[in-house]
Amino acid sequence: MKLNSPTDLYARLAEGVIDQRTALEQISVSLFKHIRRIRVGNILLIGNSGTGKTTIMRTIEKVFSEDPDLSRYTNTIRLNANIVADDDSLDLEGSVILERLRQNALRILAGKGDAQRFRDLMENGVVFLDEVDKIRAVIGDKANTRGILAQEALLTLIEGERVRMSFTRKKGEGGLEQSFVHIDTSRILFICGGAFEGLYDMVYHRVASGEHKDKLSREYVVGDNQDSLEEKEHFTLGDYVRYEDIFAYGMTPQFLGRFDEVIVLNDLTATGLMRIFVEPKDSMFREAKRYFRSLGVDLQITRDALKALAEAAQENHRLGARALRMVFKRILRGIEFDPHGSYMLQEQEGQKALVITRDMVRNLS
Repeated sequence: MKLNSPTDLYARLAEGVIDQRTALEQISVSLFKHIRRIRVGNILLIGNSGTGKTTIMRTIEKVFSEDPDLSRYTNTIRLNANIVADDDSLDLEGSVILERLRQNALRILAGKGDAQRFRDLMENGVVFLDEVDKIRAVIGDKANTRGILAQEALLTLIEGERVRMSFTRKKGEGGLEQSFVHIDTSRILFICGGAFEGLYDMVYHRVASGEHKDKLSREYVVGDNQDSLEEKEHFTLGDYVRYEDIFAYGMTPQFLGRFDEVIVLNDLTATGLMRIFVEPKDSMFREAKRYFRSLGVDLQITRDALKALAEAAQENHRLGARALRMVFKRILRGIEFDPHGSYMLQEQEGQKALVITRDMVRNLS
């Protein structure tokens, strides 16, 4: 399928990312502009741990690598922001980000290609920088020099500089030829992500106090007494966060000004967690099924148990999808060691089966 619009790109990304429709729509537009070589601002992803920041980047890598028409965009790297903060290089040519992009481009070329192909891979690169909130300029009431310097270094790259990079390719029998290519770093797309712990509470306090309090939407839910309704405030960070909040958190105005998109990932719904648990090829349930199958046991889960497991994981919303693994591991504790000795083992049409029920999930609480 050709990528004729952002909707085509969204369809591919949605195959690997669950329950983040709004975020994927925004990301699809930015990536489509990048592919069409239209100048595009960078992307800042804000989301709790386990909401899909890393999954989004892995899916982007997969989409680019599987489409021959997108071969010039396959130079994608993932780094932790702390690596940038620890980078002691004094010039752009030696920066850890450009060096990682250069090494990855050379790996893709495998000694073939020319200087133009190398330049294409470098200038069309995508850099995913995780835990960017860890390089905040302020921690508490004190300036964080390490974070300030890291943001300044990134800002120089993002604003765009012409950098001289070395390019090596095979020549003749066993020989190597080295040349130098000038790279325009402004074409590189940066996707920075972080949990931004504490930002939620900061924004909620601002909105819930004084003149902003009436802006909070409310909904009614069934209380402990089934005949009563309780009023509940409905607050999502994406609806209320402003650039000023992120400045106050510790990202400098100059740095944040280089991001056209600030995307807040929503906390995963129970339905989304259910899908994440069973649908992906490498989902934790499929992994568990393969393990038990190797022991001659068919692992199953009822629909009610799946719903209960997702609801239990959702209570730990700050962990996102990672809470699924925590809950699931508690269910399987002891059973993985000796499934044949488990009282839950059943015989189904001559095959040994282990069925996870709603009661098993409920007994955890």
